[in-house]
Amino acid sequence: MSEPRKRAVAAGLSGSAVCSLRGALAGAGVELVAEAPDVAGGLRLIRELEPDVAVAGAVMPGMDGVAFAEAVGALRLNVRPAILLLRPAGLRLPGQARLTGLDAAVLDAPPDAGAIARALAQVDEGAALPANLAARLKQLLDALGVPQHPGRLCLERAIALVWRDRRRVRALKDSLYPALARQTGLSCAQVERALRHVIDVAWRTGAIGEQHRIFGDTIDARRGKPTCGEMIAQLAEELRWEG
Repeated sequence: MSEPRKRAVAAGLSGSAVCSLRGALAGAGVELVAEAPDVAGGLRLIRELEPDVAVAGAVMPGMDGVAFAEAVGALRLNVRPAILLLRPAGLRLPGQARLTGLDAAVLDAPPDAGAIARALAQVDEGAALPANLAARLKQLLDALGVPQHPGRLCLERAIALVWRDRRRVRALKDSLYPALARQTGLSCAQVERALRHVIDVAWRTGAIGEQHRIFGDTIDARRGKPTCGEMIAQLAEELRWEG
């Protein structure tokens, strides 16, 4: 089953730029569902619609593209959009290094469908937790007894993907496992086996108190340990609240 068509919003772009952008997005499998003439309106649309993609000008009145990406990163969202910043060809953005960790890519304007598709794949493959949450996740996995094993890497990346987009935990086999397979070079079946292995080891060797604190009574007592989906979802929510 293919993933559902992505939804996008645009902010701070001219009417002609939006028209050409709409066609390029459609060619990359993305539907432009709303647009705002300025940054404030764009942020409001992102809060209300929680789109998969947010496109903005790299240079806008009142807030440049880098600051816009940082403002999006500060929002509390169930779905964190990939951010595409459109710049005049070859322009080096001041502060562009700050985009690291913000799920953002910079494209020359006007972009074509191929450039958009490559940028979205780049953002998706590089999706990672902010440094403070990545450090906290390491602490949680150590306390839970998750061993150093390929399954731990799969678990870390799965949690980062679900932290970014809650919907993925409802589509493990259709969305999450294929994304992990692309990132790790494993098959979907190998990803699932690796996840099950580290969860099994953790529940035999980890700290019971930490298991109960995080998972409480959410686990089936007859099974005694969380499923892959439960483990990923609960730890992503733990980070979401701490973040």
